Amino acid sequence: MLLDNNTPILVGIAEVVEPLKDDLSQASSAQTLASRAAELALQDALDVDRLAPEIDVVVATRTFPDSTPLWPMPFGKSNNMPRSIAQRLNANPRQAIYAKAGGNTPQSLVNKWSEKLAAGQASMVLLAGAEVLASTKAAIKSNTPLNWAEDVEGSLEDQGLGIHGMVDYQTVKHNKVRALPPLYALCEVARMSSQQQGLEAYTKGMAELLAPLSDVAATNPYAMFPKSYSVEQIATPSEKNSYIAFPYTKAMVAKDGVNQAAALLLTTVGKARELGIDESKWVYLHGYAETVEKGLLEREDLSCSPALTVAYKQAVKRASVDSRDLDFIDIYSCFPIVVAEAKAALGFADTDKAMTETGGLPFFGGPGNNYSMHGIASVARKLRDNPKAYGLVGANGGVMHKHAVGVYSCRPGWNICDSSLVQAELDKQPIAKTTQHPEGDATIESYTVLFGKGQPMYAVIIGRLKDTGERFMANNFERDTEILQTLVSKNSVGETVAVASMGKGNRVALSHA
Repeated sequence: MLLDNNTPILVGIAEVVEPLKDDLSQASSAQTLASRAAELALQDALDVDRLAPEIDVVVATRTFPDSTPLWPMPFGKSNNMPRSIAQRLNANPRQAIYAKAGGNTPQSLVNKWSEKLAAGQASMVLLAGAEVLASTKAAIKSNTPLNWAEDVEGSLEDQGLGIHGMVDYQTVKHNKVRALPPLYALCEVARMSSQQQGLEAYTKGMAELLAPLSDVAATNPYAMFPKSYSVEQIATPSEKNSYIAFPYTKAMVAKDGVNQAAALLLTTVGKARELGIDESKWVYLHGYAETVEKGLLEREDLSCSPALTVAYKQAVKRASVDSRDLDFIDIYSCFPIVVAEAKAALGFADTDKAMTETGGLPFFGGPGNNYSMHGIASVARKLRDNPKAYGLVGANGGVMHKHAVGVYSCRPGWNICDSSLVQAELDKQPIAKTTQHPEGDATIESYTVLFGKGQPMYAVIIGRLKDTGERFMANNFERDTEILQTLVSKNSVGETVAVASMGKGNRVALSHA
């Protein structure tokens, strides 16, 4: 195949994991760990000294503390993350970009900058990111003073949080912990109902989906939690595996207490030839897609994400392959429903195919927005060893809001992919009618119960008013423990409740009529 000099390629990959240090004063900052991965990615491609001066764009993935105003980094941070990374490499890029928040970000960046490389708008692009929440949490707990503040000169394009359409007043008001597990749990319980499964069978199914991921993590040298778990260990609530947000046990959810970093180096065929980067390093992006889902309460069906399904199918179609051609797959496995939906979209629902090359966020570790950069690196590494194979990376942001998917191979190939038409069709889907002030009898559409120290704290319920069909979100009354026990004892979707709107939020109680 005759390759155009502007064909974009991935040429450098690297991952880093830093176990908790005995002396926490020596713990690496996010910018230091990301820089270490970046250095290794350049070394993987060719040579740091040779490639650093050639980098004209550095994009850093936004850290978790910079993604939410509720939990800022207590030990200081870089004022310019991409230039902190570049400075450590002796690189001086013309563009330094701090990307939007979202687990979809790494794959989305590969898609975007591949297009720009193909258009001649860049010649060498470094993508890098890191999370150091393990060291951060340990230092807070032990009262160890750290100083990770860094002031770097130079231009910066800060793309912001990127949470438009993902947060609404009702969700913030009734999700008191301001976290993702209860929101995903609402989707998971809705899926349990749509599958017409009881609690025991569905819980076992989630564990059967995740156990093979843990087996992969157990042998991955870059995993933060390299341990294999049985189906029973994942499914069974216990003192060490308590519910986080029903029906999720601790073993089922992404673990953010990690020190992990990853980096990717992108360039063009022409530039790689000019620099002498060996063709055995080249990985091509054959097809890709990006879609956006409606807000959580706007979705007619809480149990699935049509945008996710469309993104996977579109990426595979544009790569001119079949799902059966995909030998290596890594999915943003923050919660079981995402893995299940991806398997269904790719036609693997009835197989035992593990959808990870890293080990997944509950076991490999969940370095926030940067997880799928590890996924891309892991898939690319496998493809280099199997140059005729194809691999897929699926990245997910928000509560299945933002999806970015890429199909890779060492076989030459590239084409620009446009998701605007499929997105337009998604945008035409009807929006559920909602009310902020529900009153009267209602039916439970989905729910979750939040736990703290192994004990149920409160419920988050999505229901539909019987009179109008309007959807609402609500909590239980503070001293009503009966409803909490009922909700966690069985699949309670479809049960009747009475709802009232109060100043501090909507409240529901079981209807015994």
